[in-house]
Amino acid sequence: MPKIIKKRAEKKIRTEEDIRETVTDIRKRLKERQRTLVYAAIIFVVLTVSVSGAFIYTKASMSRALELELEGHRLFYGDYQAQALTPAERYKKALEKFNESYKAKKRPAVLLYIANSHYELGNYDEAIKTLKDLTNRFPDSGIASIAYYKTATAYVKKGDTDNALNALKHIISVKDSALQDMALLESGKILELSGKTEEAEGKYKELINKFPKSALINEAKARMGEK
Repeated sequence: MPKIIKKRAEKKIRTEEDIRETVTDIRKRLKERQRTLVYAAIIFVVLTVSVSGAFIYTKASMSRALELELEGHRLFYGDYQAQALTPAERYKKALEKFNESYKAKKRPAVLLYIANSHYELGNYDEAIKTLKDLTNRFPDSGIASIAYYKTATAYVKKGDTDNALNALKHIISVKDSALQDMALLESGKILELSGKTEEAEGKYKELINKFPKSALINEAKARMGEK
């Protein structure tokens, strides 16, 4: 029985609008991992600063920055009283808080959410610009992979699949980089929807071989027509 991906090669290449639909899955997976990671990072920093009484100014500055950042997160995710606001209002207010927090203390996690807020508001160019600033300023940060991933989603939204794939390559090429399995899967999906079925199959195979315990294995196999 021919593989599913081979059958798709015979079909007409999907439209740009179809390609953009893949961003829904990307955003869902990314938000689940990203929210947990960022909140954990905030808690860690709070505890670290709290036990260090030697640097009072730094502690006060960081405390204010974290306070503003947490307010931004509550607005961004619509927690508690923020639920009364429209999504656009929440993201605008969240952007203000994140910008204030970043001015108080320049941290990569805050810069990421400045970009996220721009993204949710539909300001994709500004989101991409901010994410590039993040990866340039903090190339070794633990969230650099998330920044490249978010950059890819913004390019997909703009219909720029070439730059989206380039952003994902940054994740795939770095050994032990976070989100590698997701980057491989989404690269395959973008290639597949662009009509490049053989290249897409290569990404799915790479995912299966490199990450046999990944939760994304079944989806990769299904796209190749395997069980």
